[in-house]
Amino acid sequence: MEGACSYTALHSPPCSTNMYNTGQPSCEIVYRRVKIEPDICYQSNGYMPPMAPDRFSENSCRQSQCQYSGPDRQVNCMTQENSTSCYPDRTNSCSKMSPHFSGPPDSPPSYPSHSGYDNSMSSSMSCVFGMQRSKKNQGMSIWARTQKLPQDKLKHVSNLYEGSQIPIEVRHYFAEWIEEQPWGQIDENNPSQQDQMFAQQIVQKLIEELENRAMELPQQNQYFLLRLKFQDVANQFRTQYSQNPMELVQIFKRNLAMEETLLHQHENPDASPIEAPMPAFDKDKLIMAKIDGVGAKVNDSDKLVKELTQKQEVFTINYQKQLQINSQINQTQSERYLATLSPEEIQRVTEARKTLEKQKKDFETVLSKGAQTIISARLEIADTLSKNFDDLEEVRQLVVDQELIDWKRKQQLAGNGAPFNPSLLENLQKWVESTVDLVWRSRQQVLKLEGLCSRIPLQLPDGKEDVVSKLNNKITGILSSIVTSTFIVEHQPPQVLKRDSRFSARVRLLVGGRLTIHLTPPTVTASIISEAQAKLLLRGPNRHPDNCCGKILNNSGLMEFHQQKGELSIEFRNMILKSIKRAEKRGTEAVTEEKFCILFQSSFHLGMTVNELQFEVWTISLPVVVTVHGNQECNAVATVLWDNQFSEPGRMPFVVPEQVPWPELVKMLDVKFRSLTERGLTHENKQYLATKLFGGTIDDNFSSKMVSWSAFNRDPLPNRSHTFWEWFYQAMKLTKEHLRGPWKEGFINGFISKQDSQRLLEKCHLGTFLLRFSDNFIGGITIAWLAEDRNDSSSFCRKKQIWNLQPFSAKDFQILGLAERINDLPQLHFLYPDIPKQAAFARFMTQTTHHTATADGYVQHKIQMRCDTADMNGSPVASENPQTPQPGISDHDSPLMSPSNAVNSTTGDGTNYMDMDQYDLQELPGIGMDYTADNVFELNDINLSNFLVEAAMNFSNNVPSNLNGNISNMDSST
Repeated sequence: MEGACSYTALHSPPCSTNMYNTGQPSCEIVYRRVKIEPDICYQSNGYMPPMAPDRFSENSCRQSQCQYSGPDRQVNCMTQENSTSCYPDRTNSCSKMSPHFSGPPDSPPSYPSHSGYDNSMSSSMSCVFGMQRSKKNQGMSIWARTQKLPQDKLKHVSNLYEGSQIPIEVRHYFAEWIEEQPWGQIDENNPSQQDQMFAQQIVQKLIEELENRAMELPQQNQYFLLRLKFQDVANQFRTQYSQNPMELVQIFKRNLAMEETLLHQHENPDASPIEAPMPAFDKDKLIMAKIDGVGAKVNDSDKLVKELTQKQEVFTINYQKQLQINSQINQTQSERYLATLSPEEIQRVTEARKTLEKQKKDFETVLSKGAQTIISARLEIADTLSKNFDDLEEVRQLVVDQELIDWKRKQQLAGNGAPFNPSLLENLQKWVESTVDLVWRSRQQVLKLEGLCSRIPLQLPDGKEDVVSKLNNKITGILSSIVTSTFIVEHQPPQVLKRDSRFSARVRLLVGGRLTIHLTPPTVTASIISEAQAKLLLRGPNRHPDNCCGKILNNSGLMEFHQQKGELSIEFRNMILKSIKRAEKRGTEAVTEEKFCILFQSSFHLGMTVNELQFEVWTISLPVVVTVHGNQECNAVATVLWDNQFSEPGRMPFVVPEQVPWPELVKMLDVKFRSLTERGLTHENKQYLATKLFGGTIDDNFSSKMVSWSAFNRDPLPNRSHTFWEWFYQAMKLTKEHLRGPWKEGFINGFISKQDSQRLLEKCHLGTFLLRFSDNFIGGITIAWLAEDRNDSSSFCRKKQIWNLQPFSAKDFQILGLAERINDLPQLHFLYPDIPKQAAFARFMTQTTHHTATADGYVQHKIQMRCDTADMNGSPVASENPQTPQPGISDHDSPLMSPSNAVNSTTGDGTNYMDMDQYDLQELPGIGMDYTADNVFELNDINLSNFLVEAAMNFSNNVPSNLNGNISNMDSST
């Protein structure tokens, strides 16, 4: 970089350094000043990750910045307030490049690099690895909380990892990845074959992560030690744990358990050590231990009932004997009987009567004591059962009111793209079945106690109440709650439900085959109800809606019991919504804001008789939005996302807040975007999205801002005809369908303003380009690149200009992909900051051409994009002041260079025609559409521009076929 043309790179983003082996020169000033340090740097340009205190150099800048001068300096430097990195010249680093970044509003932004590792769950490393730290669980993750522990507990953590086979560097840089692994699914004490396979997969994945990170690190000396560390740990894990992965799993679980225990003790200083919670990944053991504890008590009460039964049997025998004695005594006192006897016989009878009376008194004493014993036993059993029922109620609350509700919440968030582990339901069923077994046994004990009490009615002592009937009601209530609450929707129907389209759902009863329900499989019926009907349903029993608000075909069937899995469920595979009855519109509410739900109902009985326990069970799906046209999908998805993310547990259907904090909203957008494109939004992307809603710059702090539903998806953006959500949705859809590969690798900046893209490009090499989503052309992506000013007559060094291609739409990429278009443009050389375009996009090219004649005499051809800079209709943006309006350019994305999809293309005869490829014409009103007279009011929710475009095309059918004037076919002979 020499001469007057070289640009000072002091203000370039950190990732503008040459992080790729491209052979292109890097700015030495950038190399010296913009040095990214994940943790600790040395003034001698060396890098050292956190190690034992005795390994610290006295001159290390981290040590010099530590505010702690006592022993255990490393431990103190682990804390967030002491983890500031620095440069060799003592210039403070960008705080956002530190793994401890907490997001101060006035800190300078970091810049996205081009690495696929932003998709990794372990994005707690700094930008040098090509990642931004994930906002997920920010401030709540175990490791983030651990770093806030006092010195003595931090020393404990440091010693914990120093004494284990897991270096603390691995725990630090792979924190989120480690904590998000499903450790609780592995039973390391009695591992099954599935547990062994699961552990093997985790260990293998960790080794791959370590090796990939080592390869991702730049070749500079300051990262040499970290590269070696990661590679050595990967080799050590492969050698030591490949054949015994369960050992590494045990170490991780033990360390995490100790961290959580230390955190609990610190955050709950008044709690006793016994109260420290068991780690989250051992939740299954915790709950099963609680259930087993109650089970032991139920066994004890079973013994008490059996003992009472034996006592009552003995009492009954003695009572029968006493009756016989009374009968004999009465007979000896009969005058008619005595008149028939001789004096000697009367003497013997008299002596026998005395003996019988003595026996009678003895039996009366025995019976009296037996009655007291029975009464005491009954009271003891009643008290024991009452305590057992309290314990069972606690288990029910834990399993049903907490774990099941938590599962339903996770299932709801999964509708927005959040990670969701379906296997959690298997644990839930295990807990439910174990609990319902104990409840059923306890109910049988109550029934036996009732029977025993009815056989031998005994009066209770004064002050003692007969609680047997109350116990029956209590245990029956617990049983009813478990059975009715565990009738759930395992697989939700689509939340955007199109009329006349087939959809499916799966309903499951978690009690499985434990209560003999499967012997007479119940019938389940599905119907669609409105929000008002759902509210009525939740207000109390016997409030089922009389009429549903739509007709569903194939909506009934018998539940099936799957013997191998122990599941009692039914899957509706071919349901079709044939009609829907909507409520009257409320104010400005669109039809895509009206919510419905699918109601599933069934009935069955338990017990020996049909009338013993009759259950009416029902459950409702997540809210669904019914559409009749594809153009309604965008707004319908917005309604669903808002409801899934911001609904409160236990709400009245389907109430949601009118406005929400911006951090919560952008978290929702990030999760949804990541789920569809395999990479989430960077910090800069999120800041840019905030400026779309609130104005300002990306350096502003938006954490306290609130976003209303109207601003999100009702009111258009300033100077635009579309809402914020419509613009974001179309960009997300375009990325998912046509740009997923480049976006996943970090090759698309995407959500960045035109001005910011110009500031990034103006310091780069000629031909450097980046890709961003168009501001006003929804569902479009444009290319901005740096070129020379042809109007500059200077022979030594021409001025540089920023050009923007007219945005590409999904229709354009159906004709020719992004990688092929970039490859066809000779004006583009380097993807920002300095990646050769072939290195970035060659892998995504799919079109190959061989200009040879085929057997039938045809010559193959290809579609090629070309841009003739001599035909530019507008003026570029001057790099000296990119924010200054240029002559003849509007504020919108102007067709500065006409790409293949120019809206106004010129054919060979010089005639201008409108290119219809920018419009989505797959489904339009009046053409193969399912509208009826009852749906006319829904036209308000249809894209009117598409409607007019279709009408114009129907009116005139003489539009030439070569609309894309700049896409040319190569000559071919036929």
